[in-house]
Amino acid sequence: MIAIAVGGFFGAMARYGFYWLAESRAKHPKFATWFVNSAGSFAMGALIGSGNHSAFWLTGFLGAFTTFSTMALDAVKDFEDGKWLQGISYLAFTLLSGIVLFGAAYTWL
Repeated sequence: MIAIAVGGFFGAMARYGFYWLAESRAKHPKFATWFVNSAGSFAMGALIGSGNHSAFWLTGFLGAFTTFSTMALDAVKDFEDGKWLQGISYLAFTLLSGIVLFGAAYTWL
């Protein structure tokens, strides 16, 4: 339990740093969320593929690093603004890229 909490602390800090970096470069919050979630999916695939099932890394760090809720909020904002196609495309692209990146890292690393 302590390992998950400590991993979560560091994962949240890393998320903030990566999110800030991506947002400052792209000037688009959705890109930052997509980037962080994609990086987390890739990292999780790499860890599990290598046999590392550490609660610190998988549940703690990567659980706090990635976020479903921010992705959902971004999509809901699009839906509220009447941008249905944009919201659905964003969700589909984010989920698909996460699965592909996880699979690539799991298989090849």
